[in-house]
Amino acid sequence: MAKILVLYYSMYGHIETMAHAVAEGANKVDGAEVIIKRVPETMQPEIFAKAGR
Repeated sequence: MAKILVLYYSMYGHIETMAHAVAEGANKVDGAEVIIKRVPETMQPEIFAKAGR
């Protein structure tokens, strides 16, 4: 069994969309165990707010 970790960081959601597509494709492999995890936000809240989030 292959274990696959799809680890991603996404500020605006574009990379999250791609990460889910990668995980979906990996799940099609027989015997694959896919885990998808998002890296927590690392930006300070005040900088995050200035970035428009």
